[in-house]
Amino acid sequence: MSCVRAHGRAFLSLSLCVLAITSCRTATEPTAGETPPTDTIVSSTPPFKTKEPDHYSATRTITTLNPKGEKFVERRLIGRDGLIRREESASEQTRIVYLDSPEGRFIVWPEQKVYAVFTGGSSGPPELEPEENSPDRLLHTEPINTAYQLLGTETVDGRSAAKYRVNVNALAPGNVTNSEMLIWVDSVLNLPLKSEVRSSDGIVIVTELSDITLQPDKQLFQIPTGYEKIEYSALQKQLKARGWNP
Repeated sequence: MSCVRAHGRAFLSLSLCVLAITSCRTATEPTAGETPPTDTIVSSTPPFKTKEPDHYSATRTITTLNPKGEKFVERRLIGRDGLIRREESASEQTRIVYLDSPEGRFIVWPEQKVYAVFTGGSSGPPELEPEENSPDRLLHTEPINTAYQLLGTETVDGRSAAKYRVNVNALAPGNVTNSEMLIWVDSVLNLPLKSEVRSSDGIVIVTELSDITLQPDKQLFQIPTGYEKIEYSALQKQLKARGWNP
């Protein structure tokens, strides 16, 4: 299980890297009514652009399938309301909500109706840190050859999306990483709706967005009334007693 999760996080990071690159790069797009070319384009700059809505909420489902056929599914509610972002992280033991705002990062524990202000250390879902997510860092830490191919249009969760095949060849000292990703980009929102990453050792990771709404409930981005504020160290202690490492 730990091995699968380690592989899963590695290839999820690759998926997030590609999505991060696409969110910060723009390219020439076909005009309305024009049929996009389906030729393969080898480039570090994707032939499409993505954008995160200023206001939305969605369910993100990450499904990991290992070579033995075992499946692990993780669902999180994510969203954004202007400068405030919300992401849930759940385990078998409990559920935690992270709220990132200009005022700081807040960790909310609905089960105990408490919250704390994050004060440092390692916290939150296993995502890339902002500095690791920057385009320059992603594009220049090691040589990467990327090939993009438009495969057509499909429907994902009731929304029209352009489907691309992305082949990534990353060269590091003494190591070559080859990975293939399929990515579906919403034709209207330019939001990545789905990605499927296949590794050379047979692990498959599918990340999907569903239940997308552009008018999210404002309460999702607020600390609920009546919740008690406690010290971050106290919250850490309580969560670790539940087998959670915040």
